[in-house]
Amino acid sequence: MANHISGGVFFHAVIQGRDITVQLPPQTAPALSGLPPASSAFAGRDEQVEELLGMLARGRPQQAVVVAAIAGLGGIGKTELVVQTASRALKQPGWFPGGVLFVDMFGYDQERRLTPERALVGLLRALGVDKEQIPSDVQDLSRLYRSALAALAQAGSRVLVVIDNASSTDQVRPLVPADGITAALVTSRDTLDLDGRLYDLGTLSDSASVELLNRVLREARGPGDTRIHDEPEEAVALARLCGGLPLALRIAASLLVDSPTRPLSSVTQALSVEQSRLHRLRRKDRTVRAAFDLSYRRLPSAHQRLFRLLSLNQGPDISTEAALHLSDLDAYETEELLQDLARCHLIEPGITWGRWRLHDLVRIYAGELGGQEANVDRRDAVRKRLHGHYLHTARAARSHLAVTREPLSILREPRSPRFNTTKEAEGWFEQECQNLISLITIAPVNARSSTAVWLAVFLTPYLRWEYRFRDMRAVVAAVEDLVCERADCPAGTGGALLLISYELDRVDFTYWAVDLLVDAIEFLCSDGNRRFEVVAMQEIHHHVLKIIRRTGFLPSDIASKLDRLTLAHAHLVPSEHVEGKRTCWCRQCWLQRIGTSRTLPTVISRPDAAPFPLRYRRLPG
Repeated sequence: MANHISGGVFFHAVIQGRDITVQLPPQTAPALSGLPPASSAFAGRDEQVEELLGMLARGRPQQAVVVAAIAGLGGIGKTELVVQTASRALKQPGWFPGGVLFVDMFGYDQERRLTPERALVGLLRALGVDKEQIPSDVQDLSRLYRSALAALAQAGSRVLVVIDNASSTDQVRPLVPADGITAALVTSRDTLDLDGRLYDLGTLSDSASVELLNRVLREARGPGDTRIHDEPEEAVALARLCGGLPLALRIAASLLVDSPTRPLSSVTQALSVEQSRLHRLRRKDRTVRAAFDLSYRRLPSAHQRLFRLLSLNQGPDISTEAALHLSDLDAYETEELLQDLARCHLIEPGITWGRWRLHDLVRIYAGELGGQEANVDRRDAVRKRLHGHYLHTARAARSHLAVTREPLSILREPRSPRFNTTKEAEGWFEQECQNLISLITIAPVNARSSTAVWLAVFLTPYLRWEYRFRDMRAVVAAVEDLVCERADCPAGTGGALLLISYELDRVDFTYWAVDLLVDAIEFLCSDGNRRFEVVAMQEIHHHVLKIIRRTGFLPSDIASKLDRLTLAHAHLVPSEHVEGKRTCWCRQCWLQRIGTSRTLPTVISRPDAAPFPLRYRRLPG
């Protein structure tokens, strides 16, 4: 008599005999219950899910290792993405009949971090291997684990392996299948070198963010909660304050879930204060700050310092050249630090090589850390160095634009050797324009000082030439507010206002140019700078005639300022009338000209838009 067992995969001894009675437990899919439940409140990742499913699909051309590594910032939704993908893949007939293995490596939690050995033991136990047959060495564990997965795949029981929250290649590599059939999804905050497909997960769009908020509310409170639909503008504002970060969005939605009568505007107002935004984005054991902490604490000290100092840049991104002025290191070392920070997704590479950006919430987090370590980082000195870099480079770039396009400009300087061509200078302005505008308009007053005023001098010609009149108005308005609050150098401030007024007049913001010139004279007179006082007064004459000849009147506020100027600075207005002169500017003619023009109806009191045709604009093409 003989008997034979065929089919199946066995990881332990098999008993054969003539009469055997076997009582089998209920059949269960191996480790399928270990996959966390997929949330019904999931939005904005359909494209990524479809791409991952395409990689996992049965029958596709196989490669040496079928593995996808999903990396991204803490709280970006990596785990939810792979859980959603795995759940849908398991529902596809024949894709993964062996089920799914899921393990959370806790790679960024020092107290719960799994070693590869512990993870492999758990996975082997989930595969049904007896404890007595599990080796202790990591290499032996990995060989047995991979052999088991390969045997299951060959027997038609292909398994999907999901390795979540890995912190390094060394932690996860022993767990990656190597048979070319078994598939693996790996998530990490770092870009891991696993010889597989790399996915960098970004933030959600405004529409996807609003949809996620809506789904979380409706899942918790039912379809009757229509607050998102009822306040669409507030919903978009809330989504933007959360920066499209799924963790932040879910916390904000949870705050709304807690109080069914709470309007969206209440949460939006609570998060609108930047200094307290991270503190308010918390609910019980979930906080955005804690998610960032796990990544930051693993950084070496030099990386931590540069990360903190990057928050000094007010604009949307920063160049490697500008970051060099933050790091106190050479160019190659600085670039390596930036690349390391990008690999752990605390910063992101820009659209072009050599530029780097921070997520809005990460910038706030870095700023908070920087404030705590301000003395250690020499933060004030580094800020001045960064601002000095922008100021000197903007002046050099402006020198090329002035020589090429403005031969009669008030500011005459030779071309700087910093740039080889005018096109190169324009390219620098194009890349750094938003950073310069942000420094002028957003940075705290005590951090800007006279730097912002002179930066506006060098930037406004570029804004005028590129027709960026809205930005130009914002820059000049910020300069006006700044000089009213603080003027470190009256002569320098007066000269800067004089130069800015020239640019305003070139685009026919003539009322505003007169406004600035009157203020410029006040600063110049307080410093006794007679030469530039005369220049400013001549510019006022030119602008006043231009306004009167085109409109026939002066707005009342401009006329009143000119009256006061005549009284306060009589030395700038000659007393003797000059006969035969086409336009006399003696005191009598001055007052008569102003008085006559102000008696007409006043239509424009403040230059919020260009009042005249823009004759000086270059033609398209």
